[in-house]
Amino acid sequence: MLLIRYVPQIARVLLALTLSIACSTAIAMDVVKFQPITDYRDISDNYYYDILKASLDVTSEAYGPYEVEVYQHAMVSQRMLVELTKGENLTVAVSPYKAAWEGKTLIVPFPVNKGLSSYRMFFARKYNLPILKNITSLEQLKIFRFGQGRGWSTAKILEDNGFHVVYSDTYHAFPNMLTANRFDLFMRGTHEVIWEKAKFASSNPDLTVVEWFALFTYLPSYINVNKAHPKIAERLEVGLKKLNASGELDKTFQKSYTEAIRLISSANRKVFFLENTNLPPGIYERDKPYLLDVGFND
Repeated sequence: MLLIRYVPQIARVLLALTLSIACSTAIAMDVVKFQPITDYRDISDNYYYDILKASLDVTSEAYGPYEVEVYQHAMVSQRMLVELTKGENLTVAVSPYKAAWEGKTLIVPFPVNKGLSSYRMFFARKYNLPILKNITSLEQLKIFRFGQGRGWSTAKILEDNGFHVVYSDTYHAFPNMLTANRFDLFMRGTHEVIWEKAKFASSNPDLTVVEWFALFTYLPSYINVNKAHPKIAERLEVGLKKLNASGELDKTFQKSYTEAIRLISSANRKVFFLENTNLPPGIYERDKPYLLDVGFND
C-alpha cells in the first residue's frame, strides 16, 4: 500500500518539474541590443531596424519571443567594435565589412544593403565637366585626384588599384577642399549623393554630380553579433534568407531607397568595375544571389 500511495506522489513531482522546465524554456527571450549604423551621416537607420524586426518576427515560431533595445547614440567604428565585443550595451550592429573585425564578432553572412553602397558616384567642380565627359576607362580616371577620409575602406581600394588619393581628417572639409582644387573627385555612395547634392550646393555652388560615369566596387554591409550569442546570429541569418526568398526584403529595400535605385538603373551612365582589395576571396560570389538585380552587378 505504501508503494502504491507514493508512486503517484513521485510522478506528480516529476510532472511538475517537467512542466516548469518546459515553461521556462518556452518563455526564454532573445534580447537584441541593436545599433543600426557606424556612421552618423548614413540615413539607413529605419531600413536596418525594419529588416532586423522582420527577421526576428519571421523566426518567432522556431526561435521564440524577442525584445529589441535600440542604442540611440551614434558611434564611430572603433567604439562600436569595443561595445559589441563587451556585449553589455550592444549585442547586434550593422557595419560595412571590415577585415579588422574578423574573429571579433559573429558576421551574419547576408548583405543587408543588397549591394547598394557598392555603386559609387562622384562630385566634381563644374569647371572639370568637359574633360570628365570624355572619360571612357578606369585608366583615364587615374589622372585625377580622389578625396578620401583617413581609414575609409574605399581609400585603400583606390590606392591598391593605383589611384591618387588626397586625405582629409574630417568629412566636413571635403566640399571646401574640392572647391579649392585640392583634389578633383569626391567619391560617394548613391544614397549619400542624393542628400549631399542639395547640402553642398547651398555653400559650394561650383560643385555638381558627374552624370556620365560611376564606379562599382563591392562594398557589403553585414549584421555583426556579439560572440556570446550564436543563437541570435543563426536566427537572423535564417530570417533574412526567408525574407529574401518571399520577396519581402526587396519590397522593404525598394521602398527605402527608391531614388537611389533609380540612379543606379540609369542606362545613360557608364559603370567601371574595381576590385575591392579589402574583401576575402569568394565573398562577392557568395553574396551575389542576394544582391539587388538592377544590371550593374553582373
